[in-house]
Amino acid sequence: MKQVRFLFPILACAFLLLVSACSERPAKELERMRGEWVSVKGSPHFSLWEESGQYKVTRTVTVRGKEHTDTYTVRETDGCLYIDTGFAVVLTYNKRADRITHSPGGEFQRSNKQLKK
Repeated sequence: MKQVRFLFPILACAFLLLVSACSERPAKELERMRGEWVSVKGSPHFSLWEESGQYKVTRTVTVRGKEHTDTYTVRETDGCLYIDTGFAVVLTYNKRADRITHSPGGEFQRSNKQLKK
């Protein structure tokens, strides 16, 4: 019984910290994710940027020697980030490795080069 009395306050504090961290997580992640990104496996590169308080993704694809550029907005739903392409493209960020994963789409690493928007 003494263990339960000791463990309950610790679990309650951990829960409160988790809830407070989740409420601000997408906005903080988007701020860290701003920049130019290149694919680890050859998918088209993209840049994530902010304009008037809204985050956007610009993707550049080369098809038959011509560059095509598309821009999409990033939205947050239930704590998850999505690229609004008309399909469900989930956007996750690994802070430790500084990598972004698109589902579907693969893994991307931060680029040192300035890419075109």
